[in-house]
Amino acid sequence: MNGRNYEPAQILTHFESDYGAAPKVEMKIGQLCTNLVPDFASKNWVGFDGTIVGNPFLDICRSQIDVRIHGDSVALLRDMKGFHWMMSYGSYLRDTGYALKKVGVELLNVSAPKPT
Repeated sequence: MNGRNYEPAQILTHFESDYGAAPKVEMKIGQLCTNLVPDFASKNWVGFDGTIVGNPFLDICRSQIDVRIHGDSVALLRDMKGFHWMMSYGSYLRDTGYALKKVGVELLNVSAPKPT
């Protein structure tokens, strides 16, 4: 996940189909992460920084983490339009917003400080 070190992982079946192979990665507790929620039209994404606080193993998708949101959780819930999220180790919201703007996608950064 950081390009140098492996995280512990299990290879399981894909949950929804019980077919094929999918990794269940034990992501590093305490790790700062960038989280993106693309909308279905790829026009307005929501993003936030967070900290990984858990690796549950529930009867849902194999890629599961609990993340403490650094930002406005109400805005996140109100404005997210998709249900598949992308996550990476580190803080990359500024870079992501810059790149998305180049391809015509707006990023609502709910971790950004509110204007005073």
